[in-house]
Amino acid sequence: MKLLKYVCSALAIILFINASKLDKRVSTPKKRIDNELTDRIRLSFKGGNPKMLASCLSQEIELIIDSEKIDFQKISSQQAEQIFKLFFQHNPPLSFQFVYQGESNVDLRYSVGNYRSRNKDFLVYILVKRGENNKYVIDNKQFRES
Repeated sequence: MKLLKYVCSALAIILFINASKLDKRVSTPKKRIDNELTDRIRLSFKGGNPKMLASCLSQEIELIIDSEKIDFQKISSQQAEQIFKLFFQHNPPLSFQFVYQGESNVDLRYSVGNYRSRNKDFLVYILVKRGENNKYVIDNKQFRES
């Protein structure tokens, strides 16, 4: 009876260790993709880099910038890059920090960040979806003056 308990305990430990290793292998690529995109977004805001920010966008996005009276339901990533360029010129960056990140399912993620400029502070809402080739891209971006 004792031998059976030891064998069952050993099997349970082995299964637990293997399951946790498998879970890490499965979740690592997703986290790496998210971190890569998140880092690019953060760096583009901190450096006021519209080209880098536009490289994170879907082909068409929804873009709202309250302070500039910009409200587009669909705009191309090239047009958005030009708007970001003007935005960064009018609001040079001091800092950017994500304050919240979450997901509603595997294909949809959202973030809220604080963008501080020399002129104003903004809450930035970002909706990211899984696009072509399983690549995550920004689908919706909103700037609300805080």
